[in-house]
Amino acid sequence: MPPGYPPLADVRAYVRVPATSLPDADLERFMAAAAQDQNDRCDTDRGRDPDSGNVADALAQAFMRRVQREIAAKNLPLGMVGVDATEYGPSRIQLDALIVDHERGYLRQVLA
Repeated sequence: MPPGYPPLADVRAYVRVPATSLPDADLERFMAAAAQDQNDRCDTDRGRDPDSGNVADALAQAFMRRVQREIAAKNLPLGMVGVDATEYGPSRIQLDALIVDHERGYLRQVLA
C-alpha cells in the first residue's frame, strides 16, 4: 500500500464487510489495487497534505469507493450482472460517477 491512504480498519468500517466474509488478505489486495489505479490516473502527490502525508479527502473517498466496487464485483465473472438481473440480458457494472467527480481535480492530463 502506498503511504497516506486510509488504513485497513477504516476501510473495513466504511465498506461494512466483516472479516468472516472477506479476509484481511483479500481486502488488502483490493486496497493495493485501488491505490495503484488511483496513482496511475491521478496526481496524488499534489493532493497530499504536506504535514501528515495523507491524500486529500476527495481522493481518499474515491479510493474507498474503488475498494467497495472491487468487493461488489468479487463474485461476478468479468464484472457482469447475470441474465436474471436485467431485462435484456447481462450488463456490465457501470463506471461510478462519484469516483470520477472526486478524482476530477487530480487527474493527470495526457497529450497524445
